[in-house]
Amino acid sequence: MMTNQEVTALYIKFIHGQCTQAEIDILLSVLKEEQYRDAFPEYDQIAPFISKKDVLTADASDRIFAAIVETEIPAQPVADSRFRPGRWWAVAASLLMLSGIYYLFTIQQIPKSIKTVYRAADEKKIYQLPDGTAVTLDKGSELEVSNHFGIDSIREVWIKGDGYFNVAHNKKKPFIVHTLAGMNVKVLGTEFNVSAWKDKAYVVLNKGSVEVNAADQQLRLQPGERALFSSLEQRMEKKSVDTVFYNAWKNNLLAFDNDLLKDVVGKIGRQYSCSIEIADTNLSRMTFTGYIPRNDLNLALNTLSKSLNCTVELIDGKYIIEPNQLN
Repeated sequence: MMTNQEVTALYIKFIHGQCTQAEIDILLSVLKEEQYRDAFPEYDQIAPFISKKDVLTADASDRIFAAIVETEIPAQPVADSRFRPGRWWAVAASLLMLSGIYYLFTIQQIPKSIKTVYRAADEKKIYQLPDGTAVTLDKGSELEVSNHFGIDSIREVWIKGDGYFNVAHNKKKPFIVHTLAGMNVKVLGTEFNVSAWKDKAYVVLNKGSVEVNAADQQLRLQPGERALFSSLEQRMEKKSVDTVFYNAWKNNLLAFDNDLLKDVVGKIGRQYSCSIEIADTNLSRMTFTGYIPRNDLNLALNTLSKSLNCTVELIDGKYIIEPNQLN
């Protein structure tokens, strides 16, 4: 005979999608026993876990319905506040919704209300996840982590923006990073950089090995390689890259590789929340390769002016870039 505590623990395990079929059968049999009625939680405690999209197999539905109709629910004295009708039928409803599909209950179906969101709104931030994984988020980036992280058989997170991951090794629980563009990165324990936006995403591997999946395509990366996926073209490609360049943001640097000056000043303006204008058309077509500091505007503009032989002046709250005048 099971204790109420054992029934409660088994039910919570079921809600988390971790029960075997044999354990589900035990829950179905317990449902018929009046003595266990107080072992089950209230409906409002289980409601967040029930997906409206879940569909039962006919066999599971019949078995649970039979268990429900065979259970007699006696009237309860008003003074007994431990049990309310909502509790018993909530259990039946939740089993009805979840029994045949518990193995499909992935973190992708978990409402945002039971996720932890890590944000780096105004500056770069470093977070440590419950498993020991360290994540550095760039300014304007965010990471969503399920409250089931570390409990399920896989460790899943969702990123928007740029992040550097130093993943704690756990061979039994792969670490998966999901991106907005539809590219997913699967690792066991390694270091890599992810940039994830709506139209494209890429991952650059520093150490270890990762498996990248997107649009039915799969790549395995070695250190020094980048996988780039375009959601518009639904195409993924791999190439060798300079990891120092892609990790520059982590070291408070903006990295440029043969970028047009107009694109360079646009990125600097967004980084420092300032207005920069190029006063000469020919100058705007010049290219820049190198690194610009992300935490010192004066040094950033001075680096730019010396590299491109131009002047930068602050006029009416706007930085104006002009070619150096020859004497």
